[in-house]
Amino acid sequence: MLEALIPAMARVTENIGQEGFADSMLAFFEHICPVQSLAAFAFPKDGRPKLLLDIYEDGIIGKQASMNRYMSGAYLLDPYFQACQEQQDSGIYRLAELAADDFEQSEYFKQYFQFANFTDEIGYLLQVEQDYIHLSLCSTKAFDESAKASLQQLSPWVLAIMSQHWREFGQSSSAQEQDDMHQRLQQAFAQFGQSFLTQREAEIARLLLQGHSTKSMAERLGISMETIKVHKRNLYNKLDINSQSELFSLFLNSLSLLGPQDIGDPLLAYHQRPKAT
Repeated sequence: MLEALIPAMARVTENIGQEGFADSMLAFFEHICPVQSLAAFAFPKDGRPKLLLDIYEDGIIGKQASMNRYMSGAYLLDPYFQACQEQQDSGIYRLAELAADDFEQSEYFKQYFQFANFTDEIGYLLQVEQDYIHLSLCSTKAFDESAKASLQQLSPWVLAIMSQHWREFGQSSSAQEQDDMHQRLQQAFAQFGQSFLTQREAEIARLLLQGHSTKSMAERLGISMETIKVHKRNLYNKLDINSQSELFSLFLNSLSLLGPQDIGDPLLAYHQRPKAT
């Protein structure tokens, strides 16, 4: 593998700052393990993510539609984004290391992974002052331990390459507009459902969206699992939904109606929308 890997690394280095960077990076990783999707995001501390690259194999169903929903606000539920908000150290992380315990049962996982036939994700996180660059590798099969070990060993070089290629990622003429929208989306997530639910029910709704199990929520909130179930049943009744899938759809739909002047609970705008006739 080393004989093929060194020329591939050289091609990546030659393409820093060039249009061929993404393809050369994908070719490099494919010498280590199969990769069906390679994407990179800038995660400014106080701004919306910026898509830096996104290439994927033909036949990956719904990838573009999923990416549009992701950039419109679903990124708030991404474990990698959440890790960056918590100032995670630079390095390489498997999705399962960062995600909530029941994440694979969450609607976010089902819509952004299973729908595209992805099974596993490994991501590099590079901290640049208070901002981050996230390089995501997705596969339709689980990455084996030898692949993870190789990707780990190469992480100092990969992080250095990321730093060189995207050193000016934060420069944007619409940065203020992006920051304002991001702040509104974050506030919307923090206050989602509070106009219709008790504070505890709204908190549980957010944890459900993030992929926490009943046990995990009980441990985090210091209450019993039976109490969690009662709160969950009550919030479903109040929001007139029957499943986590409907909760996720309600969250995304309410974000899509968020206007420039809207603050507070996004469900208010959702319920005040004109009804279809």
